[in-house]
Amino acid sequence: MGLIPLPKNFTILNRPRREVDRIEDKKYGLDVLMNFQGAWRALNSKWLEDPDSLRQGELCLISDRGEFRHFRVSIEYMKKGIAAKKPSPEEAEFELWQHKDGFSVIINAPRALAELTATFLSVVIYKDPFAIRVRKVRKKDFFLLVRHARSLGGKVTTIHLRHVKTEDMGDLSVLKISGKNIEGPNVDKLLNVAGRITRIGFQIPNLGGEEYRFWIGHWGGGTIYMPSMTEPHHAWNLIRFFEVLLESS
Repeated sequence: MGLIPLPKNFTILNRPRREVDRIEDKKYGLDVLMNFQGAWRALNSKWLEDPDSLRQGELCLISDRGEFRHFRVSIEYMKKGIAAKKPSPEEAEFELWQHKDGFSVIINAPRALAELTATFLSVVIYKDPFAIRVRKVRKKDFFLLVRHARSLGGKVTTIHLRHVKTEDMGDLSVLKISGKNIEGPNVDKLLNVAGRITRIGFQIPNLGGEEYRFWIGHWGGGTIYMPSMTEPHHAWNLIRFFEVLLESS
């Protein structure tokens, strides 16, 4: 039996406002972002309140072939643990895969760094801090994803809902259900009566020849359990799954 892949975070980025034919350099330091005029407007306030929390970092172009680009991102920052009195240096290294003139996916970055990386990529490639943003998932988007996953033979395995009106339990502020066998009409009914959908998990047996198991949250990121996300086509399949539905919605 093969090793079970470790779960990895992922974040979906939207299509850039415009595309560029070629990238000027293959490596960019974090100082390019921090010194870019107006970039502060696109950054999370946590980085602005304490600029020293970002120590150093770089975005490196690994490959640029055909429709896709592959970047590696490394960032050293100050992180405060739950029980720690003072923040300590932390290093993060993760991958960014971009479909040219389409969606991108960041693999294995914490949420705050994924949002920072969207702005980093926007500045160094497009000279526009808002060229690429994390693609938030709205209620109508979740319905599109559910229908598409089912059309591929997949099923819903997790739902996290807010402000749900039920017949049996009354009004619920939060409702979370997960399991391999929750799929069915009750799921659809709950999704329809929910005031807000915050997370949906999927199991898709064949997406580009691989089984995919993941959940996506309303903020635009989630966790993927299968496949391992170690091969380029793993990222391309995930990008296309979201891109085909959300690009025009």
